[in-house]
Amino acid sequence: MNDQFLDDVFLPDLGIAAGLAVWGFRACARGGAGCCTVVSGFSRAFGERNGPRVLGDVLNFARFIGHSGRRKVALAMPGCARLSSDELSIIACLAAGQAGDRALMDAHLTWLMASSPPADLSDTVLAITSAFQLAGLEIEMPELVVSASRPARSSIVAVESGHA
Repeated sequence: MNDQFLDDVFLPDLGIAAGLAVWGFRACARGGAGCCTVVSGFSRAFGERNGPRVLGDVLNFARFIGHSGRRKVALAMPGCARLSSDELSIIACLAAGQAGDRALMDAHLTWLMASSPPADLSDTVLAITSAFQLAGLEIEMPELVVSASRPARSSIVAVESGHA
């Protein structure tokens, strides 16, 4: 069997822009868009006038995925440095939008939604990416490293009627 796995990816390795995007997405997805730390963080990054608007766009992005998507999206806990594969797809979607690669952006949105993305969702992502760009925050495409199968970190053995 030739299983392949993504190597662990950590948020600090992806830069400030990707970190801010994931931090905001996680907060919005878990109902923390109104948290004073998140609001002030976005205001500092994008300015007092633009911060709430950008955070609102991230909230709309999270709502689209959460309410209209046809599958569950895996998110790490807020503050966690390790990224899920879905969070990597979110970053790749934003990076593609910022780079002007609409086809790649829509491919990631299709994966996240498990259906064709509505035009409103694509427009929301483009609004987010242009705000990041105007603030001088470049979201870089994550480099994914695929490795061969590896042994489990802890082995679990089930024994039933003498069978393991």
